Amino acid sequence: MTGRSGRPAVKPKEDTSSVIDNTNRRESDRVQATFQVRYNTLDSLVSAYTENISKGGIYIRTESLLPQNAMVRVKLAMPENGPEIECIGQVARVHSQKSGSSIPTGMAVVFRDMSEEHRQFIEDYISDLTTRKLKEPSSVPPRCLSILVVDDDATVRRNAAEVLKKQGHRVETAEDGLKALARCLQDPPDVIVTDVQMPRMDGWNLLKTIRTRASLAATLVIFQTSLKDEKDRLLGYQLGVDDYLAKPYTARQLVTSVNKLVQRSRTNVSLQSRAKALRGDIEQVSIPTVLSLLEMEKKTGILIVVGKAICRLFIKEGRPVDIEIEGMLVAGHMDMVTMLLSWKQGQFEFAPQDVPDVDRIRMTMQGMLLEAARLHDETGVITTEKKLKKKA
Repeated sequence: MTGRSGRPAVKPKEDTSSVIDNTNRRESDRVQATFQVRYNTLDSLVSAYTENISKGGIYIRTESLLPQNAMVRVKLAMPENGPEIECIGQVARVHSQKSGSSIPTGMAVVFRDMSEEHRQFIEDYISDLTTRKLKEPSSVPPRCLSILVVDDDATVRRNAAEVLKKQGHRVETAEDGLKALARCLQDPPDVIVTDVQMPRMDGWNLLKTIRTRASLAATLVIFQTSLKDEKDRLLGYQLGVDDYLAKPYTARQLVTSVNKLVQRSRTNVSLQSRAKALRGDIEQVSIPTVLSLLEMEKKTGILIVVGKAICRLFIKEGRPVDIEIEGMLVAGHMDMVTMLLSWKQGQFEFAPQDVPDVDRIRMTMQGMLLEAARLHDETGVITTEKKLKKKA
């Protein structure tokens, strides 16, 4: 058909909005159930939007399962008493415990009418809520620690206490380990800064007693000492000391040492979680067994092993990424791993915390253990061959 001008007539633009409305109306009439999905936190909304909603669907955990292709109404409740977004969806998959699936019981729902306006609204809501939270003053006050300073020198006690009080900490003092222990049992502190050589009860025995008390197991301990013997330092690590502060020290060094523990309590290992740290004796549990457990649970942190020396193995999501041994010059990383696995006596402790984003070992945990075993066997063969040659 042509118009009067002889040119093809322009076909009127189709009103698609009425078609969509009619489609939604028909699907809405077929709805078999309504589900409300409430997001209690901004993080949960961001995660759900990124992983599912923005891709056109959602997984609803529910025991009220519907057959595949069933139509459902989904109400997405925004956090912070925000509005609800209502959509029509269709059941794409159903998962139940009877099927033996590891996926929790529920239904995968594909949205039928999730428009670009819906998505844009959620993105704007996330952006606005994020901005608002950034502008709000932090509800968490600066970390104020309860600190106990223990030293038989009154001047040292007084000076250390004054320095720490100026940092906003609550500070108590004691002149020996016995009085310190009594104060700890009455009011467990967050941190103990203690001398080692003291009358009645010295720092070693104070530390031993603290580590055997459930109520004090989370307490962080700093040894302030003039002892420089490596054996003394090793004993401290064996007993569970957290840091050393060599005497004489400056006010700045004291604050820095304590601040490291404050940072650890905030971001890496909380004071409360330290009591639950994985620690034990190599004679009871071998290092390969510990490493296999850390790999299986995909742990991130530092395994500290105190044996013939002090070894730190850095682990990220169950993979060994770096290793260091204090006071020993060893050629390569695998040589250090082999040396670590040869230790039969000592203690270990795993501290969950962030580790540097670097991988110098470049192996899985099991791969590292197998490679270390191979190197150990080759070393053993070479040693045997040399001995046989000498005898010949």
